[in-house]
Amino acid sequence: MSEENEILQVTNADFPRRRRTNDEKKKDFFTHIITVQILVVALLIGGLFAVKKVSPANFELLKDSYNLIMEKDMSVREVFAMIKNFSYPAQGGDDISVFAPQSGTTFSPYYVSSEICVPVSGRISSPFGYRVHPITGAFSFHSGIDIAAASGEKIKAAYYGTVSRVAYDDLSGNYIELTHDGGLVTRYLHCSEIIAEEGMVVRSGETIALVGSTGNSTGPHLHFMIEINGKRVDPFYVLPINDNKV
Repeated sequence: MSEENEILQVTNADFPRRRRTNDEKKKDFFTHIITVQILVVALLIGGLFAVKKVSPANFELLKDSYNLIMEKDMSVREVFAMIKNFSYPAQGGDDISVFAPQSGTTFSPYYVSSEICVPVSGRISSPFGYRVHPITGAFSFHSGIDIAAASGEKIKAAYYGTVSRVAYDDLSGNYIELTHDGGLVTRYLHCSEIIAEEGMVVRSGETIALVGSTGNSTGPHLHFMIEINGKRVDPFYVLPINDNKV
């Protein structure tokens, strides 16, 4: 037994540890780099999903900022400056002139005692706040939310109120405005047809118009606006939004 051990020891001594070749070192280095990149991408994707889940509006702002970077010929310095200045709308940012609310609007939360009736069900295709305009391509303020829906679908009154205006213009298309108690006003834009007449008193949930794509529009949807005491506010605070749908 001892002789066999001695032979093994001598044999191992005759074959010293083999040094790694340069090719093997390079292979290990690239494997490490790829692993780190996969982890970074996974973290970024996870972070984006978290933002989308917690705050769809902020996710849309991130997406619009990304689209703006991709659409414009920007230097690396300009890209980093834009990322640095990005912030959630309700908090402002380093460059508050960019992300502050537009005149006549506010990001402040609010409360309405009456339960809202969803005017039309569908996906929120564009939230309240800053975005890249789908037609002009300009970075501008969107003072309501767009709800994608089929043309001709019924639009319901969000609250009990009075039809204070029925009109048409090149931007809004056919639109209807309802006035409610407490300085509350709701507007419904791009309708294919207005059903309620000016001066009518309507109940919450009553059909007042039909979804369309009139005016400055890329397709059938409802542009829904809420105004409180002359300030346009984010409908997100009162609508039952789930997974970016109502």
